[in-house]
Amino acid sequence: MPWPGPMRLLDAGCEVGLLSLALAARRPAWAIEAVDIDERWLTVGRGWAAEAGVTIDFHYADLTQGLPAGRYDAIAALECLAEIPDANAALEAMAGALRPGGMLALHVPQADWRPALPGSPATWDREVRHGFDRPALEAALERLGLDVTHRRDTMRTPVQAAHELRDRIKRGPLPLRLAVLPLLSLAVTLELRGIGFGPARGIYLEARRPS
Repeated sequence: MPWPGPMRLLDAGCEVGLLSLALAARRPAWAIEAVDIDERWLTVGRGWAAEAGVTIDFHYADLTQGLPAGRYDAIAALECLAEIPDANAALEAMAGALRPGGMLALHVPQADWRPALPGSPATWDREVRHGFDRPALEAALERLGLDVTHRRDTMRTPVQAAHELRDRIKRGPLPLRLAVLPLLSLAVTLELRGIGFGPARGIYLEARRPS
């Protein structure tokens, strides 16, 4: 269901902010904050946002140290939890930072995931855990007072392959990075329509703070 109007969104563990760049181009009325602990990536993201002519607030934040309470309408934490030593502290901070009715979107690797392309790393960059168990993750969100409203197994072979291709050009020029996004988007769209093959390697969850 589309969001009814302007919103404040947090892109948590944004790296260079590809998600924020795509959203800012499509939803210029949204207030988007993109946070990470790596100032090098934040600097790259700021430069790319300036090149693209979009407004994004890139800044440093350690999710395990807390976030402003009740600040955000939505938080996207895509693929960052596997890199955070205290994932429970990060989940608690994000849950507390949602406004009533706000949504947390999580994407994490499954505990037994494997790469799709030959030569791709068998671990996440900076990973501190290989993946998550979905029932345990859902239980953790519910303990924090969130209602899990949507769940899906993801990252079958076409999507995983497109993701690994994107990672291989992570530090390439912005036009090259953006050129890969339609490929990833197409793979995701086909997967959502049930067109895909291979084992699921990821877990997508949506959880809301009760109004």
